[in-house]
Amino acid sequence: MKFSVIYKPTNLFSLKESNSTNSGAKSLLIPSPYSIKMALFNQAITIDGKDIFEAKKSKEFSFIKDATIEYRVSGSFCVNNCFVTIQSLREGTYRGKPSFREYIYLSDNIEIIFDVKSKEAKQYLQKYLYRINYFGKRGCFFQFVGYRDNPVEPNVKEFDAYDFSPGVLQEFDDISSKADFNNIDNFNAANAKRDKKILVIPVINKNSSKSYTHFRCY
Repeated sequence: MKFSVIYKPTNLFSLKESNSTNSGAKSLLIPSPYSIKMALFNQAITIDGKDIFEAKKSKEFSFIKDATIEYRVSGSFCVNNCFVTIQSLREGTYRGKPSFREYIYLSDNIEIIFDVKSKEAKQYLQKYLYRINYFGKRGCFFQFVGYRDNPVEPNVKEFDAYDFSPGVLQEFDDISSKADFNNIDNFNAANAKRDKKILVIPVINKNSSKSYTHFRCY
């Protein structure tokens, strides 16, 4: 069962790739499935508490974890290259050091397409999706626009070497099918369990300089 939720980026956002370091961090062009699901968990726990997820074989945990996420993007992406100062702890003292960051401007809305197994799962996710106002770190604000019961076809595809399509390749994280709540709980010592996949963002490079890169969807 498919449905989609539409968000409008309301400011420049930066969503670091998971293998980035503090000193150099390129940004994903769109929120990863992992960050979307973590935003859902954040809203669910904030409103209803976490006890329901800690239960063995929690169906609510599976509703979020097992959802398949795809994307429909359009418009322009402007990637701004910036050097900022971050605080680094060295020898017991915080000291400033330069760090590379990318901040993304997206001109159009982004449509996030969910594929779930039941109507109950759909209703559960929609209970929280409209409350989300940022993905990743605070400050990456997105405004909820609406739902679609009959979403259009996604245009962000998983990379396939035998059926290649042009675009920008980026590596995205998702919650592993083997994960339980302990693996996504920041207050638990268990290691995070993530699956990785490479997606092709359907954009072409229109302009670029040392300060920015302008991509446009084709």
